[in-house]
Amino acid sequence: MRIEEILNTEKTTKQQNNILWIIRFSWSFVAMEIILISFTLPLFSSIFNLNSFQQGLLASAVLIGDIIGAIIFGRFSDVIGRRPLFQASLLWYSIFTAITATSNSFYELIAYRFLAGVGLGGMLVVDPALLSEFLPSRKRGRLMVSLDLFWPIGSLIALLLAYVFLVIFSENWRALFVAAAFPAFTVALFRFLVPESPFFLAKTGKLEKAAQILGRLMNRNVDPKEIKFAIEERGNYSELFAGYGRRVAAMLAAWMVLNYTYYGLFLWLPQILNAVNLYSGNIWLFLVLAFVFQIPGYLSAMYFVERIGRKTTLTIYLFLSGILGITMGLATSDYFLFTIALFFVSFFNLGAWGSVYPFTSELFPTKLRGKAFGLAEGVGKVVAVLGPLIFGILLQYLQSVVVPLIVTTAIAIIAAIVIFILAPETKTLIFD
Repeated sequence: MRIEEILNTEKTTKQQNNILWIIRFSWSFVAMEIILISFTLPLFSSIFNLNSFQQGLLASAVLIGDIIGAIIFGRFSDVIGRRPLFQASLLWYSIFTAITATSNSFYELIAYRFLAGVGLGGMLVVDPALLSEFLPSRKRGRLMVSLDLFWPIGSLIALLLAYVFLVIFSENWRALFVAAAFPAFTVALFRFLVPESPFFLAKTGKLEKAAQILGRLMNRNVDPKEIKFAIEERGNYSELFAGYGRRVAAMLAAWMVLNYTYYGLFLWLPQILNAVNLYSGNIWLFLVLAFVFQIPGYLSAMYFVERIGRKTTLTIYLFLSGILGITMGLATSDYFLFTIALFFVSFFNLGAWGSVYPFTSELFPTKLRGKAFGLAEGVGKVVAVLGPLIFGILLQYLQSVVVPLIVTTAIAIIAAIVIFILAPETKTLIFD
């Protein structure tokens, strides 16, 4: 039997659900950490006298670290296995998040944010690659989108922590970063319970170990001799580009645009809401609602990736997020239209994020999957760095959020067209 057939049961087992929940909670802390800086930017701007470009650089520091982490962790997850990098990444992130509280200068903040980002980059690559190799194919798309459902939950946790420590406790940003590190550190300890991927073990010839893990995972006896799996040489990037060029191009289009639009928009969102002067200076409720709208975005994507396919869902959601982003940019003086556009940009952008993980994981074979995720995350984060920076530069020179908003969101339409032309529908592809 292929490992895919062994995993492909009607119901997920207790062990599969445990792994899924550990990674879901981890995912919420990735979102919490990345979005947390957006609430502290005005405070750091005041403390360290930062201009808009420096604020954009500070917002991008964790994303620069993501690039390094994604490349390193993605590369080595295909060499030494998913599990060691899976264990190290969240632990690394939580440590440097806590150390951020000791910063006494703008440059120390940049350095610690960068180092925390290295761990986040590892998580964003290794977690979905590992999870996809534990799940049944008939439920993989929906369950991987459910992982991203915890992203807006993490954003809401960041919002709650920011309100508690910056408003109630009078701008106590040092305690904020310590508080943000503690739950992530706790979840990092539970990640040691997750075994190595049976796909990776089988591909490297360790069939007995793969059979043991599959037996515990599926609550049945699995004989190593019944596993049908060819041992493959380690994949490389030249094979990835030569054999799957069109898929790589579609994947990169999706990841670059999603990174650029999400981080360019949401890391500046508190300042955008203040700048448009539509909410009488009280933006906390509208931030909550913007993040809450991400949840039904993910839930709808969970349904549609199985109903109409990964590629179709991704292209539709990207296209609509671009159209609504342009609407938001043109409606900065219209309370009702701007608010509705903001909520639905949040809905479709994050729904697209939910679609891109099953889409990417099913484009490539096991030996190339970690590298593909590493490439997608690394290139995506290079572009993500540009999102907050370009938004800050445009805002500084134009003194208006209209053009920055349109530039940041409209490119989603281009990505939708590229993916529609180049990518296959991955739901029907054989997962190996």
